[in-house]
Formats: sequence, C-alpha cells, structure tokens
Amino acid sequence: MSGSARSLEVHMFAGLRVASTTYYPAHSKNGKNVSARLVINAFKNIASSANDGEGRNEVIQLTAWGKLADICAKSMSPGKEFNSTADLHVYDGRVFHNQQPVTMADGTVLTTKKQSYTIVRLTFGEESNKLIAHEIQNNIRPAGWNQVGSAEHQAWVATLKARQAIQFDAKLPTFGYARVIVPTGQGIGAYDPQLSQSNLAQSVENAVVNAAANPGAVASAFSTPAETTTPPATAPATAFSVPGV
Repeated sequence: MSGSARSLEVHMFAGLRVASTTYYPAHSKNGKNVSARLVINAFKNIASSANDGEGRNEVIQLTAWGKLADICAKSMSPGKEFNSTADLHVYDGRVFHNQQPVTMADGTVLTTKKQSYTIVRLTFGEESNKLIAHEIQNNIRPAGWNQVGSAEHQAWVATLKARQAIQFDAKLPTFGYARVIVPTGQGIGAYDPQLSQSNLAQSVENAVVNAAANPGAVASAFSTPAETTTPPATAPATAFSVPGV
C-alpha cells in the first residue's frame, strides 16, 4: 500500500463552559498507581439556526490528570470559560441506566465504544457572571475584586492562593468545585508515592491565580500523564443545566 501508514489527529476546543466536574483521587489498582483525575463535563455552543439562531448546545467530556486535575478542581467553577487542546481516546466503557451499570441476563456487563478527551493544554477564560454575583452577595468575593491595585483585589488574590493551597480530604464530599468519587472495588488500594510521583511546576499555580484575579488574563498549563495506560472511566450520565454567563 502506498502513502503514509500514520494518521494525524488534533482536537482543539475554544469557548467551552464548565457544566460540572467530578474528582477521582489518586489510588492504586492491582499494584499500579493511577493519578488523580478530574472529569469535566463542558458545554459547547455550535453556531447554527437552532434555538432561534442561538446555536446548538452539546456536552462533551474532557479529563485532566495528576496535579493539573487538582488545580482544575479548585479553579473550574460552574460556567467558567476555557480553551483546550486534547488527545482522543476510544475505549470499551460500561453502559449506564439511571446511573447504574447495565448487566445482561447471563451476568455480563454491557459495554460500548466510548470516547474521552485527555487535556494536553489548557487556558482559562472568564468566570460566569452568575457565579461572581453569587460570591459577592454571600461575602465570598469582595465587590472590588477586579480593581487591580486596590485592597479588595489584593485580598482576592490572597484568597485564590489560599484556595490553591487546599489539599484533598477524602472525608469531604467535594474538592474545590468538584464532587468527589473515591474509587472502590477489587484491586483498589492507596496511592503509593514510592512507585511514582506526579509534579507540575509552581509557576502553573501562580498563573491560575493570576488569571482568576485579573479578567482577560489566561493561564496555560500542561497535563501530567497518568501512571497507567488504563483508559479513563466515564462517569455515569447526569442531568445538566446551562450555566448563566
């Protein structure tokens, strides 16, 4: 056969909005470490004549691994805009109905071909106007948070740095903005840092804080690959509501 035996595939997403996030903490499976991962359900609006010219809304799923998963869990608020390049993974995943895996009469778990995008590069955009208004109203964010140089802006930057310093606590149902699902089952154990250790430069965290504190700024980050080649599992389907922006 003539021609190239290799294919080229590039996936780039711009103008996505966070719908929901789910955090799976680092653990071991059958003696191998699996990095923490954040599954991000994101809305994309496709220009079309649908919805009286407003376009067509779809939900896609992306995954951040390792240290980037932690940063995103604490940064990706509902409605937050982001852009990403990602790698596509096709794998056999379970079929769920009412958030329960479907099992055949003979006990076989029903599976189907599924797709998952692993984040390679990420930039953050603006937050949801609804979230900002909610945080100001509930005294979570000072009214002058975006007035660079003001005391309120400095206080907000300090709050963001403190938020990024928070460590995962398995006893809590959420981590940052994400709900937490702790992996369980046969072969699942504690993450062993002696086997392997993920790391992301401190400058990435600083960039995240800077982007959140200064409207229009963006933070770039690179994902840390998982220490296993096991395809990421898809979270059970949930209902979504379009976050206001």
